[in-house]
Amino acid sequence: MTTTEQDNALFFHTYKRLPLEVERGEGCYLFTKDGKKYLDMFSGLAVNALGYAHPDVIAAIETQVRKYTHLSNLFLQEPQMTLAAQLLKHSGFQKVFFCNSGTEAIEGAIKLVRKWSRAEHRHGIFGMSNGFSGRTMGALSLMDKKSYRDGYEPFLDEFGVIDFNNCADLEAKISKTTAAVFFESIQGEGGVVPLTSEFAATLGSLQKKYGFLLVADEIQSGIGRTGTMFAFEHFGLHPDLVTFAKPVGGGLPLGGILGTSALADVWAPGMHGTTFGGNPVACAAGTALVNIVLAPAFMETLRENAAYLFARLGELKLKYPVIREVRGSGYMIGIDMTSESAPIVEKILMKGVLVNATATTVVRLLPPLIAGKQEMDVFLSVFEECIS
Repeated sequence: MTTTEQDNALFFHTYKRLPLEVERGEGCYLFTKDGKKYLDMFSGLAVNALGYAHPDVIAAIETQVRKYTHLSNLFLQEPQMTLAAQLLKHSGFQKVFFCNSGTEAIEGAIKLVRKWSRAEHRHGIFGMSNGFSGRTMGALSLMDKKSYRDGYEPFLDEFGVIDFNNCADLEAKISKTTAAVFFESIQGEGGVVPLTSEFAATLGSLQKKYGFLLVADEIQSGIGRTGTMFAFEHFGLHPDLVTFAKPVGGGLPLGGILGTSALADVWAPGMHGTTFGGNPVACAAGTALVNIVLAPAFMETLRENAAYLFARLGELKLKYPVIREVRGSGYMIGIDMTSESAPIVEKILMKGVLVNATATTVVRLLPPLIAGKQEMDVFLSVFEECIS
């Protein structure tokens, strides 16, 4: 029985697997059992921010594993407190809740909004069209994508969707009864599409006018990926809650919610919780990652390298009309093609580089944040060869 046959026999068929059997990873590269080497330019869908086998992350994990791998959240835990203090210092928020994933962070934020909104006599919760919030029922209720929602109806009451970057639709749907608006500053699964400056300004203005909670979904775009700690910083917005996950555990399952002091007392003991959230090993790995990624020198180098990559992609766009648009920020990049992107991604894979296809026509890049100009040149060379 082949590995693919074993996979089909063992698992629910929820994933379209890549035809690779990975043996190990090092830096920005993956090595397969058949001896091939692949440059990974989407880093586990934005999880492996420091690439593979980073020595600081490994050391943090090994040290913590020898102390304890898990405690109930009824115990005070130093690894949680250390990471929490770092995240609050860098973000400017006042409270944090740790969970296991981005979807759990979204669910927790929905619950927090609902608890707050009942006392405020509000009810409407909105997501954005073409967005992606996760796979659970609350997350699906914030979305409008048929491919994710079909067959799972009915969804949660009092939820709606605003047409992304449509100021008229935003103004028509928001009112004094609105409890919260969830948004991605740069829609990842939607094709790496940023907020327009006009839409961001309107959203901020309505937040001030009506006092609803603004919830920034930074699960894919957060922890330095766009050249700042969070992507909303590029748009002048001031969210009340931020959901984060993906890179924060250094490759281990970890997510969370950041909130302002105004929401500090919405939850009381027993109103929300998690068994595994804030796992001490994941928090130790996360502290190692945050200390590296959010250091000023690291972020400055990231911004310089990102500017180089965007400039080179801009040159390719002028040279090859098949590239319709290059968009994004930092190490979160969408190359919108005039044809379907999946065949291009397959060609790139055959030449030893891993990228991702999304939103039908977009080649998505989510490189490890340690990727430098050398890795970018490898990708650029292969990409040009595949589209020329």
